[in-house]
Amino acid sequence: MAVPASSSSETPRPLVGLSVASLKALMSEWGQPAYRATQVYKWVHHHQVRDFQEMTNLSKELRTRLADHFILENLRLKTRQISSDGTRKYLWTIPSGHDIESVFIPEEKRTTICISSQVGCALGCSFCATARMGFLQNLTTGEIVEQIIRVQQDTGVKITNVVLMGMGEPFLNYPRVIDACKIMSDPEGLAIAAKKVTISTVGIVPRIRQFSEEDQPFSLAISLHAPTQALRQSIMPVADKFSLEELMDSAREYTRITRKRITFEYVLLAGVNDNLRQARELLKLLSPLKCKLNLIPYNDTGLGYDLPAQERQATFLEALSRAPFTVTLRKNRGNDIAAACGQLYAKSREDEQPRFIAQPPDARAPQIL
Repeated sequence: MAVPASSSSETPRPLVGLSVASLKALMSEWGQPAYRATQVYKWVHHHQVRDFQEMTNLSKELRTRLADHFILENLRLKTRQISSDGTRKYLWTIPSGHDIESVFIPEEKRTTICISSQVGCALGCSFCATARMGFLQNLTTGEIVEQIIRVQQDTGVKITNVVLMGMGEPFLNYPRVIDACKIMSDPEGLAIAAKKVTISTVGIVPRIRQFSEEDQPFSLAISLHAPTQALRQSIMPVADKFSLEELMDSAREYTRITRKRITFEYVLLAGVNDNLRQARELLKLLSPLKCKLNLIPYNDTGLGYDLPAQERQATFLEALSRAPFTVTLRKNRGNDIAAACGQLYAKSREDEQPRFIAQPPDARAPQIL
């Protein structure tokens, strides 16, 4: 998309998230050679400079003009919390005035960031703190990408893994999410391996099929959380629109077309989805697929659910010990800083009345197609 030059009286716009193609259109309009676009793009996304004067291979005139029309930081840090285990949680304010969350998770052999793709979420999963917000708006490509840049700048650590598993449903902001992932995985962008960028969906079946048909290089995770349609409907309203059968059909299609393994996420909720019968149903459901199962002990969000006792978690895991697919039990991180998605936002807005929107009304709103 072309980016027309703005007059000096206009508010400077974010430079993070603009593609090389958009920058080429801008450079052409400014009478600059096309290669300047790649230079600017690389300074912004690869070198992640915080001042236009650091762009040393550009003329002083061009640096000044860029500074007049653009900004390098669009997110304002509102809160940063650091856990005893090294996990960091960030609350950013975006230009609309809404807040979004990012979580940095350092591990021995990798560093992971969990980022948001929307403000709030329209899908209403009953165990998710973000669901209490309703849907407020989609994030731009730049707002998605900048979360990673700003966290890298704050920690001084290179991010190796990205999961779009924060606030929002990524597949209801599909074009911007895919554009952001392309910048993340571009060697001249953030230079994060495409397979280390994981997009997590609760099961927007048409977008899973589109993602498969486009053979996107990024990894796919599905938030499953129930082995049967009836149980899934009771805790995840999206199952009313897209049944478990449809979801599993799209998952099989994904593995067939891409020949990649798919990850299923399963939050363990005490007395809801954590008994032996459900473990056996889960084993039967997933065994035909090339997949990985990630069991996640519930991180209390004050929504009436409980974390299963460790013995019950172990029993559930043992029932899956002979599965023909990899099964992992995630260790909870950042419990002392409310690191579950949506918790920090909710804490910062305790005096606000939650806003629930079944079908967002404006043109930016995602439609479940």
